[in-house]
This record gives sequence, C-alpha cells and structure tokens, in this order.
Amino acid sequence: MAVQCQLATHSDGEHSGLLDDLGEYGTALWLRWRGAAEVELIVLPDCPVVSPGPDGEGCCLFADHADQHTWQDAVEETLSLPS
Repeated sequence: MAVQCQLATHSDGEHSGLLDDLGEYGTALWLRWRGAAEVELIVLPDCPVVSPGPDGEGCCLFADHADQHTWQDAVEETLSLPS
C-alpha cells in the first residue's frame, strides 16, 4: 500500500497521509511520518474550517494542521472568451 502526503507542497519535515475516514465521530485515521524510520498511526479530529461563502467547502485535513486548507490550494479555472 502506498500513502501520499496530503499536506500542501513541502520538501521535508513531517508528512501526513489519510488512511481511512472514521465517519460518525468526526475523526480519521492518519499515517504520520518523518523519513522512513519514524512512522506513526494516529486518529485525529477533522479540520472544522470551511471556505468562505454560502456553499463553503470543508477542509479535508485534520484539526490544527499547518499551512493551507485543502480548498485553498485548488487550481482556479479560467474561462477564455474569443475576442
């Protein structure tokens, strides 16, 4: 099984990958690692932050994560109209 780091782009430090959403309790099972030798399996509460606006998108990371929320690094779509 391969687990990919879910945090915003970074080259070193601590990494966190989602393993399973535990659902009803607002928690998820995460794998946290720093290098190949330091690996930890932990249950973390979901991040409660949502994007601004009436249809706010929820962050898909854990509470108190560093850096950006998942909806902040989404690529904006641009519509080009013919001139």
